[in-house]
Amino acid sequence: MNLMTLQRYKNEIILLVAFLFALFAFFYKLNASSYVEENKANIQQQISDITAIGNYKGMWDGKAMANKVKVLKSIVPDSKVQSFSKKSKKLVATYANLTANELNKLNTKLLNMPVQIVSLQITESSKNIFTMEFTCKW
Repeated sequence: MNLMTLQRYKNEIILLVAFLFALFAFFYKLNASSYVEENKANIQQQISDITAIGNYKGMWDGKAMANKVKVLKSIVPDSKVQSFSKKSKKLVATYANLTANELNKLNTKLLNMPVQIVSLQITESSKNIFTMEFTCKW
């Protein structure tokens, strides 16, 4: 191509370059807006996670939790509770001569509480008679 041909199509070349520039700018805008939306959704998720963690910490750390674990002592008769020791934020309990029904009630109540079970030991003393020992903290 010579210089005369370029001069002849000068306006078309400028128009093509402007169109390509606009096209690249449009694709950049689409990519940047999707990136911003992804970051916004990620930040919203992190905020909700932090809020949930704060709620759980308040639930675990409150004095109401200490009263809730006392319910574990009243599920079975006092004669079957060998030891029930609650020190600060830790509970150590031992139950003996539990029937299967009492053991299930106790396990269900324990698992539905927002506590961390440190140790749980269930042994069968005789047929359908169980001994349970657990340690949990909150």
